[in-house]
Amino acid sequence: MNYTTERTRRQIIQSFMRVLQTKRFSHITIQDICDDALIHRTSFYRYYEDKYSLLRDFIYHLSEEIIKLNKECNTDTFRLLVDYVDEHFVLFENTLLGSDGHIFFKSMVKTASDILREHSKTENDPISTKINQSKYPEVMCDLYATSFITILQNWVSKEYNYKKEELFEIFNQVML
Repeated sequence: MNYTTERTRRQIIQSFMRVLQTKRFSHITIQDICDDALIHRTSFYRYYEDKYSLLRDFIYHLSEEIIKLNKECNTDTFRLLVDYVDEHFVLFENTLLGSDGHIFFKSMVKTASDILREHSKTENDPISTKINQSKYPEVMCDLYATSFITILQNWVSKEYNYKKEELFEIFNQVML
């Protein structure tokens, strides 16, 4: 991919993120993204088929960012995800809670599962130990990841009215 192509693609993703700060995914139009990115619709369609293909690219971009953070910091995966969601709360609210939230939810579960699997290869924390001792480590990772993301989704939707630190306490009590 050449520099101009990559720059434009990043510009579209950044605009998408800005628009997600103000609207739910289900209400965002291609024109909203183009207006923010200061590009013509034809430029958008040169890179993406529709807003769902942009969402897939955005999720990939977000996953890469979270995986990179996980490698750089020395904290447990659940804390990392909670901190990241808290820092980008409106973005997650507008993607997880809309009518298309299931798409984002499934992708977040996959990302969390991948992070847990990689983490378990080098760490000896209680979850990594359970994953490594399991006959079915992929299923264990999916189980923990689904639990993580469900807890986060309920927190974002205000079904769980807990402070961040309480989420960590709950997680440690329930999962470990």
